[in-house]
Amino acid sequence: MGREKARMMEADERGWYAPDGYVCDDCVEDNFLKEIIQENACQRVCDYCGRRTRAHSAAPVEVLMEPIASAVFYYYNDPTESMMSWDYEEDSWPLETTDTRDVLESLAFDCHPDLFEDIAKSFVHDEWVETAGGTWMGSHPHEEMGYLWDHFVRIVKHELRYFFDHPLPNSTEEQYDPSTLLPTIGSLVKRLGILDALPDGTSLFRARKKDLDDFSLDAEELGAPPSELASAGRMNPAGISYLYLAFDHQTALAEIQHKQSDQSAIGQFQLVKDVQILNLTKLPELPSIFEDNSRSEREELIFLKNFIQEITKPVEKDNRMNIDYVPSQVVSEYFSLVFKPKNGERLDGIIYPSAVHPDGQNLVLFPTARGYERKFDQVEFISASMAP
Repeated sequence: MGREKARMMEADERGWYAPDGYVCDDCVEDNFLKEIIQENACQRVCDYCGRRTRAHSAAPVEVLMEPIASAVFYYYNDPTESMMSWDYEEDSWPLETTDTRDVLESLAFDCHPDLFEDIAKSFVHDEWVETAGGTWMGSHPHEEMGYLWDHFVRIVKHELRYFFDHPLPNSTEEQYDPSTLLPTIGSLVKRLGILDALPDGTSLFRARKKDLDDFSLDAEELGAPPSELASAGRMNPAGISYLYLAFDHQTALAEIQHKQSDQSAIGQFQLVKDVQILNLTKLPELPSIFEDNSRSEREELIFLKNFIQEITKPVEKDNRMNIDYVPSQVVSEYFSLVFKPKNGERLDGIIYPSAVHPDGQNLVLFPTARGYERKFDQVEFISASMAP
């Protein structure tokens, strides 16, 4: 067998040819691909941008093909290999196909235009269909977890709210058992490192609308409402008081702007001890789409990002407000009462992005005691003033 024939057979088997030429890290935008070029640099001249250096700075284009092809075949496949059947009546595939250039663009492969063309032409096939696990019927892990969340939302809103271990009658979706979602999320936040600590002395703020002299500016009036008066909030169920705080005056005021009043009071609070919190504003950076070894982490982070958007999105203040808040309330109660950061420890609260103030962050503290006299021993009241 000739060398060229062997090369063609190898390319057909893996789905791509090895392009000629050398490329420097200036010609690609993705940091992971830059690192691959730097690790494999063996030439001083880039064939694409013409950059010349004293030390080796350009690597064979071939070293980029494996991670790029891995990403391509993770999200796409040749229609004939995707378990999709040809529609003879329509004389076409049942799903719309796309070409290699569009595939690379969908993967955000930003690079020198000549390099882009060389990479695109290196693939054996030029017709693709979106797939997962090689099949058009498959789902990626973040999608599977998203289906689980969607089912959980539907269940707790409209079917079952308290006894998750009790099977639903006539259920046909046992694989989406809602009792599995909360422990799954708990495992994710531990593994991905989004548990955090806030130090003793951290300043926090809480605003309240004030009509004339209807309440005094003290801890009793500016703290969490009594449990019997606690309405349902984004994180707390009705009748269970949580303490909602913000990290700055502007965010605290923005959170109450929907309430009708001419005046607002702001109370300043301070942590009196270090607290353990779930920080939903501190997700790790998403790994490169071309980084094969970090694909599981990427999938988990994509799900968590979508999950955080779901539980912190704005909710219309209408008669469905309580129902729309139920999923995030159930999640919060899980982290307050069941989840343990470490053996014997408990979580004090959750930091989450403000839905009404760009870049603002809120902290909701869980009660340290849940009796008639609710307690929030993590903070103390410092002072209060009227908002300017």
